[in-house]
Amino acid sequence: MVGVRVVVVLSISLLLVVGGDNLRQHLRLVIVVLVVACCYAVAVATHPRWELRGRRTAWLVTALDSTFALLAVALSGAASSPAVAILLLVVTAAAIRLPLRPTVLLAFTLGAAYLAIALFVDPGLTPPEERVRQGSWWAGYLVLTGVLGASLSRLVEREREASIAARVEAMAEHAAAEEERDLRRRLLESYQSQQDGLAVMLHEFRTPVASLRALSRGLADPESSITLADRAASTRLVAEHANHLSDMLDALADVAASRRPTFSTGRVRAVELRGLLLASADAAGLRPPRLRLLLDEQDQMVTADSQRLRRVLTNLLENAARHGEGHPVDVEARVVDEHLHVQVLDRGPGIEPENLEKLTGKYTATGSNRGTAGLGLWIVEQIVQALGGKLEFRQRPGGGLIARFEVPVG
Repeated sequence: MVGVRVVVVLSISLLLVVGGDNLRQHLRLVIVVLVVACCYAVAVATHPRWELRGRRTAWLVTALDSTFALLAVALSGAASSPAVAILLLVVTAAAIRLPLRPTVLLAFTLGAAYLAIALFVDPGLTPPEERVRQGSWWAGYLVLTGVLGASLSRLVEREREASIAARVEAMAEHAAAEEERDLRRRLLESYQSQQDGLAVMLHEFRTPVASLRALSRGLADPESSITLADRAASTRLVAEHANHLSDMLDALADVAASRRPTFSTGRVRAVELRGLLLASADAAGLRPPRLRLLLDEQDQMVTADSQRLRRVLTNLLENAARHGEGHPVDVEARVVDEHLHVQVLDRGPGIEPENLEKLTGKYTATGSNRGTAGLGLWIVEQIVQALGGKLEFRQRPGGGLIARFEVPVG
């Protein structure tokens, strides 16, 4: 439409040059109108978005197009002006940028305006009956052009909307299919993981159970010739295997807990940080002087899910005590910007940097002192993430491992 408007202005200029005297009766006024129309055409050409449907500027552009077209007709012969064809272009352009009813109303208005120009402007140049015939003829075709153009524009718009709706529906169906495939894949992976985990746990339970059976058989045999020292050693082994089985049962309970909702009313409560650390260390078998606490405030209170937080601390302290080879375990805790930062530092054998990311893998066990079927650190990571925090491991300078986590607290 921008290009057509520029061509129309140039065509009127050419019409003045090659046309008859009746086209040049108001030459000066026509030149002024043409200059203003040229400036207007250039302005719209530099801002083509003014032509877009639904904008306020679309109504302004339509009004200016109609005004310049009627002036061109009135100043270039009125009823006999060849510029009347420009009105058809104005109605067609309006049908593209405006709704149906405003376009038809515009067509009626332009038809009536052209009929008035044909009847009352320059009446001496054209016979009265010719003015009536020309005015009525073009006025009727302007209305027909408006109805046809607006209907076709609306039809095209509906087809475009239907195409967009079909495309959106196809995209939604594709996304649903992708989601269904992803869900099926995750369900299969979960099922396979459960099968693998069950096999691992069966193996882990079978070893201490077989050992307990053998030890208990020997201890219960009245005719056995084992010494008191051997009996004491066997009793200690029975106790160690019992503790190992208890640890694995705790781990399975944590796996179940990690699948429950992250928070629930009644679990989040205020707790003394030092008391929570000491209780967690006691559950892990760590007590001063082997346990060394470093706190910014001795009576620091935090509001958190103490049950899950204690399980995280217990698991990390158990891991540090198990691998620490009797060395002290350092625990540093502080609250910064409503986040609890805790570091557990041991003097164990440590782990290679490339293996640090594997520590939290499910069913991953490292070192000679294996824990609860390789689930402990995986459980820690699951609970920390459920609490909205993050967990990381680093090598400790001088040997050992640093386990660090942070979680939001009140």
